[in-house]
Amino acid sequence: MKARHLTSLIAAAAATTCLLSVADSAAAGQLYNGWNYGIDSFTDGSGGEAYNIRGMAVKESQGNIFVALTGGTPLNGVANSSAADGNIGWGDLFFNFTNKNFTTANNSSSLFGIRFAGTNDSLAATTGVYSNVKATGVATSNHGYSSLQQYYNSGWDKANTQGTDIATKQAAFDYFGTGSIMNVIQSGTKVGNINMLSAAQLSAQGLNFRNFGSGAVGSQTIGFSFSKELLGEGNYIANIFLECGNDGVALKGSVSVPEPTSTVGLAFLGLGAVCTKLSKRRQGKAIA
Repeated sequence: MKARHLTSLIAAAAATTCLLSVADSAAAGQLYNGWNYGIDSFTDGSGGEAYNIRGMAVKESQGNIFVALTGGTPLNGVANSSAADGNIGWGDLFFNFTNKNFTTANNSSSLFGIRFAGTNDSLAATTGVYSNVKATGVATSNHGYSSLQQYYNSGWDKANTQGTDIATKQAAFDYFGTGSIMNVIQSGTKVGNINMLSAAQLSAQGLNFRNFGSGAVGSQTIGFSFSKELLGEGNYIANIFLECGNDGVALKGSVSVPEPTSTVGLAFLGLGAVCTKLSKRRQGKAIA
């Protein structure tokens, strides 16, 4: 009986430790082969396939964050004479860990931002990861929409227009607001660099947009990685728009939080105390 009681106590302590280690799994998205995917509508790219995003994926592995984007827009953008600089490309990628909507986080400069397209209109000086970020909008100088509401009212109110995690117009308005499309970094503090990744490197990491259908794979797939230490911890919403605002995608996920040493230690300390107490009981019986 006592042996079974000890086994139960060990199992309970081990279970407590395991629960601690999985408490911060991804909040949403679609998990496959270690990647967390947000799949966008395949037909909401105003202006054609060159301005269409099909999906985003994020993976955390061995202290690094991996990001992949797929669609019809090349890394260096698309030539367009109607844009102020003659080019329309990707905006910057934002991570919001505040548990508040984008507008609130942006107003308090509480976002993380990543500039990965060196030719875009970001006000960040160079590519890299930035903290304490405030975003601004450049859609109108890129032959784009004056507001998110104008984009939706122009015939692009489709299911999953901002991806599977912000799937409806109302959800998009609740998170982003109805005003200007905030799509590049206006200000922030650079905290580190990114590493651009080839298609072969992304494939080696297990990336597979095709798992969600052939329509989930664009003609262009862009990827990069950076140290997890440069980003926040816990649940986030990540999002990106093209410079023109003709399409965007969002993804809900989480970055794992290191286990507090004291919490895990207490679990094993409790287990040790139980084992010691049972051992003393056995010794007492033997002496008697």
